[in-house]
Amino acid sequence: MFNLVRKLWPNLAREFWLNTVCSSRLVPSQARFLLLRLGGLRLRRSTVLHGVEWFGSGRVTFERGVVLNRGVVVNHSGGLYMAENSGLGPGTLVITASHEIGPPTKRWAAGTTARVVIGKGVWVGANVTILPGVRIGDGCIIGAGSVVSRDCLPDGIYAGVPARRLRDVVPAP
Repeated sequence: MFNLVRKLWPNLAREFWLNTVCSSRLVPSQARFLLLRLGGLRLRRSTVLHGVEWFGSGRVTFERGVVLNRGVVVNHSGGLYMAENSGLGPGTLVITASHEIGPPTKRWAAGTTARVVIGKGVWVGANVTILPGVRIGDGCIIGAGSVVSRDCLPDGIYAGVPARRLRDVVPAP
């Protein structure tokens, strides 16, 4: 039985660790940090994770000062990198996997992955969806409820579905 489970779901223990033990609201932020590092995530000191809802399998790196608010879902099959002092608002969805378009009999075909990169000092509002392969430049602000489907150039405010640049913000010195 155990071998069958391992064959069907090889990452079961890791998934349970990251998405049940570490995501519990009963686990204090400081302990969550250590538990997630034990689960294989690359986290720097001062990373704050407030009850992340779900981590998929894959590579993830959070630099110093990264903050993930409650209800964040991170599907990082293709990898996720967040630079220093960036934050994801509550309910944010980061997706790094998708599918090719198939024939009419089955529109979802072979799976694809693409890394998401979030630059320094980025602020992502509540309930934002970030799609595979997107790069959000340093100093950007992403408005609540936006869908980020294309790269965002640095120091801009982006909002909407799909997100588009609304205006510039003053760059960091």
